[in-house]
Amino acid sequence: MSLNIEVEPSLPFSTTLRLEGRLDNDTTAIFDEELEKALESSVKVLVMDLAKLEYISSAGILSVLKAQKTMVGRGGKTLFGYLQPGVKKVFDIVKAVDLRSVFASVEELDDYLDAIQKQLEE
Repeated sequence: MSLNIEVEPSLPFSTTLRLEGRLDNDTTAIFDEELEKALESSVKVLVMDLAKLEYISSAGILSVLKAQKTMVGRGGKTLFGYLQPGVKKVFDIVKAVDLRSVFASVEELDDYLDAIQKQLEE
């Protein structure tokens, strides 16, 4: 499955990105490109509507973390809304541990995240 992104400037200082599909190794370049365009303005609040995001891999998490770092650097905020259970679980895991110290490789991490999200779909 692919990734669709709808970009909606909400207010002069806010932009919303609505993600639909999968944010994984194959689609992070699409996300990064749209994110870069959205951040060209002086946006101070970046909202990510993840209601239709079905899956996120470690590559997707890294892109999201880069977005947060960019927003913090400009004194702004990144807000996330409407997370699906599998995606929410991944966000919870990422906050709980330093994933680099737990997994031997990116592939091992992605296999783990994939299994967690599949479990929650059942």
